[in-house]
Amino acid sequence: MSNDTDTNSTETHHVTFLGRGLALRSSDRLTLLICPLCSQRNGARIAALGTCVWCGYEPSPRDEEPVTMAHTCGEATTII
Repeated sequence: MSNDTDTNSTETHHVTFLGRGLALRSSDRLTLLICPLCSQRNGARIAALGTCVWCGYEPSPRDEEPVTMAHTCGEATTII
């Protein structure tokens, strides 16, 4: 039997952008929850678009970093 149905396409994980902001990353989508540039929180509909409604920031995949224990103090802890 093939493992084609056993993919991680629906699995998401939290990421930051050079240690700022907060987003959810899946294999095919980025949901920008908190903008790393202006620090504003995006609403659910806009967050799903992957850009900041406040300042127009478009995240670069090269700046993405997985959320680690160092990032989970303060604001990120209350969101996750």
